[in-house]
Amino acid sequence: MRLLPIVLIATAIQAHAPARAAELALKRVMLSGAGVGYFEYEATIEGAATLGLDVKLDQVDDVLKSLVVFDDRGGVGSIELPGREQQRAAFGNVPFGPDDLATPLAFLNSLQGVEVTAEPSGLAGRLLRAEAVHEPAAPGASPAPGMAPLRTRVTLLTAAGLQQFVLEDATAVQVADPALRDRIARALAATRRETAGDTRHLTLTSNAPPGTSRTIRVAYVAAAPVWKASYRLVLPAADADPAIAKARLQGWATLENASGADWSGVALSVQYGNPVTFRQAIYRSYFVTRPEVPVEVLGRILPDVDTRATAARPLEARARAVMPAPPPAPAPMAAPQMEAPAPKLAMAAPAEAASMTEGAEETVFAVPAPVSLQAGHSASVPILDVALPAARIALATLNQPHPVAAIRLANTTSGSLPAGVLTLYDAEGAAPYAGDARLGGLPAGESRLLPYAQDLRTTLAWREEQVQRLTALTAANGVLTATRRDRQLIHVTLTGPATAARRVLVEAARPPGATLAPGFAQATEETATAWRFAADLKPGETRALTLATDRDETQAITLLDDPDALATMLNLQGASDAARAALTGIATLRAQEAAHAGERDQLMAQRTAVEADEERLRANLAAVQQGDAVRTRLVRQLDADETRLEQLGQAIAAAEAAAAKAHQALAEAIAALRI
Repeated sequence: MRLLPIVLIATAIQAHAPARAAELALKRVMLSGAGVGYFEYEATIEGAATLGLDVKLDQVDDVLKSLVVFDDRGGVGSIELPGREQQRAAFGNVPFGPDDLATPLAFLNSLQGVEVTAEPSGLAGRLLRAEAVHEPAAPGASPAPGMAPLRTRVTLLTAAGLQQFVLEDATAVQVADPALRDRIARALAATRRETAGDTRHLTLTSNAPPGTSRTIRVAYVAAAPVWKASYRLVLPAADADPAIAKARLQGWATLENASGADWSGVALSVQYGNPVTFRQAIYRSYFVTRPEVPVEVLGRILPDVDTRATAARPLEARARAVMPAPPPAPAPMAAPQMEAPAPKLAMAAPAEAASMTEGAEETVFAVPAPVSLQAGHSASVPILDVALPAARIALATLNQPHPVAAIRLANTTSGSLPAGVLTLYDAEGAAPYAGDARLGGLPAGESRLLPYAQDLRTTLAWREEQVQRLTALTAANGVLTATRRDRQLIHVTLTGPATAARRVLVEAARPPGATLAPGFAQATEETATAWRFAADLKPGETRALTLATDRDETQAITLLDDPDALATMLNLQGASDAARAALTGIATLRAQEAAHAGERDQLMAQRTAVEADEERLRANLAAVQQGDAVRTRLVRQLDADETRLEQLGQAIAAAEAAAAKAHQALAEAIAALRI
């Protein structure tokens, strides 16, 4: 029943199979910390050659963006691969669609009107219709509905009229038109490639004279899991001289093979850096909507009058910028030898030391031995084994009762140490495991503090104090300009262990714009956000430190509108006697104005209460009869309220006048104030 489609598919594969391609073998992998990988393939070819490469579908965009061919004796031709929507395009010029390939019956009916030939009957004509019927296979036998097998009867319009044949009795059915056969073969080949899943086959051509034997390299950059750095660090002895103490640091790179193909003996390296990376959907088809413009009709033209022309300056006469030669690449780092005696628990060294190369923006660690890793597997390989200067330090932070034990690690290698996590071991301690730490990346020539545990034997007591003081004060045109110095005092008392010395670094925040106050403890180092103050404690010693920071703030105050700011200024230290006397006079005038205003407000509140009482009396008068004794009493009370309202009105007017006069005096005094 499926003979015809199978024959056509086989024909398509034979007619359009690509030329035999040279084998590209993966030879080099470099994984970047930016989430991409560099994959390099090699093949030995001679003359013009075709190379094939299978890549994952989700990597095609990256491959098309970055693929590069290294060939010093030949030239790269083109790169070809099946389109993302190759099946839709391939079926655009054949009379059937992908759904018509489900059954021979559907396929034949999609070819209605196409001229075909059938063997061995030799019938030739245009296909009219194919239908499934129940009929016995033996000629002349009567059909039994529901019991006879289902057969495909095909009707052709031939030169002799309508003729039929049974598909199951035919050995072959072929389309007569060679061009249409070719298009059908291409469509079926596209269907085969479409079912290849999540891979695409790239075909590369390289051109060179015959007999030119060479090694060609093909490389691209594609998405890859980020490799992770981790370290093992063996602490120096607790009583080691900080000037010569060293710690054993061993770095490892943990990585995954997510490329979809096995790695077999590849040269592996990892890159520590942060290059710019992005994706672009190059493998997708885009169509631009174009505007429609009217047909241009030629009209009369009138050329401009030509003017004098001069010869253009030759290109050689123009100034050019000369690019400086790139600096030589630094030599690979050799792992320095340990200067201190080997600890009791010595880490095993890598079989071969990885090489470190420091570039302008990145550090590359090359694994010396070839690496084999199956697709989907992870590996951890050593990339570093060095002895670095290290000193034990206790780091104290504000309001914490105990400092944290830390190691100051100096990078004396020729390259940067990647960011990663550390596991610390104390080879001479009662417990080999000391703690974990984080390294945020360490450039060559710099040092970092790595806190790893709490130092419970060293204690800290904290007390904070805030002091504000005026450092400058001016007044003009009713505006008071004051510069205030805010001083933060941190008093800390440190007590070391009874049986061991400690070097403590006390860390204090470094606010923007703040400076260290003179006359107090001075910082030995600073970071972007903190100052650090060193204190060396003998066994059992208690020591007090006072840390002080200053920050100046200038404030402009409109004295007439901001009464609270004036009181604040008077409460601060630092103002001169003359300035304080002038401000005290302004404060007195403001107090007088406030007193008159307060008296006026009280009188107005009394008037409101009397007016409310009058409303009550009038309501009661309306409710009693003429001649009632209660009515007479209500009238007397109402008369008393009226008298009180007249008195309050006069008093309020006097208070308002006094408040206005006090305000005028205050305004004149503020306007005349000069400090």
